[in-house]
Amino acid sequence: MDSLRKKRVQLFIILASIVLGILAIVLLYTFNWIHIVDSYITQEGSLGVVIIISLRIVFVSGMGLYTLYQWFKQEERFISDMPFLFALFFILLVFGKVLDLFVDFIFFQHDLELVLIVLKARYLIMIFDFLPMIYLSSEMILFSLSLRNRFKRLSDKKYQNKVRTRVLVALLLIEAIAGILAPNVRILSMFYPIIVIPSLITIVWLFRFAYKNKRLSQVNTFILTVGFGMYLISQIIRPLIQFIIGESPLFLIIPESTDLLIFIIIFIGFSKKANYATITT
Repeated sequence: MDSLRKKRVQLFIILASIVLGILAIVLLYTFNWIHIVDSYITQEGSLGVVIIISLRIVFVSGMGLYTLYQWFKQEERFISDMPFLFALFFILLVFGKVLDLFVDFIFFQHDLELVLIVLKARYLIMIFDFLPMIYLSSEMILFSLSLRNRFKRLSDKKYQNKVRTRVLVALLLIEAIAGILAPNVRILSMFYPIIVIPSLITIVWLFRFAYKNKRLSQVNTFILTVGFGMYLISQIIRPLIQFIIGESPLFLIIPESTDLLIFIIIFIGFSKKANYATITT
């Protein structure tokens, strides 16, 4: 009974959080609908942008629901479980893409104050979106350090968890405060690559390390290394694509289409076990 009650509480908290997030998005779109429609009509290629981002939202939503379902199938559930971390990663990405679409339509139609507020919300979602993967990465980093004599103390799980919590909280606070205090859109946009690129490098390192050391056998670490490596490359070359194509719907369609394919690869990596799955991790 306790297990069932715990499961119901977890389900309620997750569903309530998602519903509140959806409600906030609906209100945001509703109060700015005139500007969105005006932008859709006047901007050539808007339909293509809506289709590709909507497709990505639908696919990633499915990924999030599937991984959440996998987590709830477990007899014991902890927020540190990999299915939950991946579910959180996918679900937060969905909300991020919905805000991206909103910004695409109101950027030239609305005052910069609202744009800055929405972009700051998007920035915070991005930070929390990478947090589950950074959490996993920090575990691998501390584990690799614990193998060295000078960091032997990290082999103590309690001490390791304490160090990891302090590092993650400090990182989260620094990034969040920097984004919240950003005075304008230009400064805030500079923070994006500073957060995204190092985070993705860390995530790629995580799955490459896990693959080489035959860890995290419940997922295919090789495919995940390739998938997140491709995502890293796509984020690095995105400014180059923008420079070549310019500010246009085509600039949004090309990287969004590429990222959709990349996330399908990432999902395949999560849903398949490693070929060393028989080894205990």
